[in-house]
Amino acid sequence: MYRLLIRPLLWTLDPERAHALASLVMRLPAIWKAPGVFARLDDPRLTANVAGLKLPSPVGLAAGFDKNCVNIGGLLDIGYGFVTGGTVTLAERTGNPKPRVIRLTESRALVNSLGFPSQGLATVAPRLKRHSARKRRVFVSISGALEDEIVACYESLSPLASAIELNLSSPNTAGLRVFHDPARLRSLVETVLGSRKTDARLLVKLPPWTESDDRRAALQLAETAVSAGAHGLVIANTLPVEHGGLAVGSGGLSGAPLIDNTVRMTAEVSAAVGKDASVVACGGVFTPEDVWQLIACGASAVQLYTSFIYEGPWLPVRLNRGLISLMERAGASELSEISGPPP
Repeated sequence: MYRLLIRPLLWTLDPERAHALASLVMRLPAIWKAPGVFARLDDPRLTANVAGLKLPSPVGLAAGFDKNCVNIGGLLDIGYGFVTGGTVTLAERTGNPKPRVIRLTESRALVNSLGFPSQGLATVAPRLKRHSARKRRVFVSISGALEDEIVACYESLSPLASAIELNLSSPNTAGLRVFHDPARLRSLVETVLGSRKTDARLLVKLPPWTESDDRRAALQLAETAVSAGAHGLVIANTLPVEHGGLAVGSGGLSGAPLIDNTVRMTAEVSAAVGKDASVVACGGVFTPEDVWQLIACGASAVQLYTSFIYEGPWLPVRLNRGLISLMERAGASELSEISGPPP
């Protein structure tokens, strides 16, 4: 129904207007809480462990869809094991000039140059307080150009979420590359963790890499973040690309073309950090087989966003059910028993 009817109607609008309409509909609990519409997360075989957090499914929503944390409740209701709100910034930001989102329909991908549009910490924080009963499944992405901005966001939001994700790798936001220096990253992670004692886990979202030089630098960042105290890593952010349809001329590629690179990066980081930190794989997840591959190569959980845009609100249910079917065929009774190629 979504692909044949709802998506064609939504896509008569430009991407940002379609997103705004979808976000508005997500705020209607009568739809998402209706009995029998969405399967509830009650199969213990799907239980995931991310940095010590027990989650009802390894399938989570990445930061970017719910930038200002207005849809947390509805997104949890449709079957995500966890939802990442944000990215939240200290002050209100308008982001980059439009057009700043391009659909690449044939490859099931998006290119965006949003640049962290955010209503700001003071507006977002009260919304998160409404979800205290389900805080365990709420993650929040934060960022800023200065350490003080990031620390302020962490201090306010860490009591309201089970995990805080440091987004230091968006290709669309000026000033973040300073944190790609290992010494600067170590200082930031240590400062953030020392600023307030909460139970919130700290995850660091890394930039993607493709070449051998990039690989060495990325793995050094991963090892630095973990040794500084980060509880987990998100692998990885969107892939920087040029695109003439964007006002700023370049942005980040997301969607199906990324999956092979995400599998490779996840395996490399998992081998590098071992059991010292959890790895959350992000990039190109569309099918249960994608989820299986990423868990098999070391991920504790996965995040998705672009596939949600292409496949619609029943996607997390399909992924959860499909993963259970794969586990049954392989004789796996829990996620830790997933290994090798999908059966």
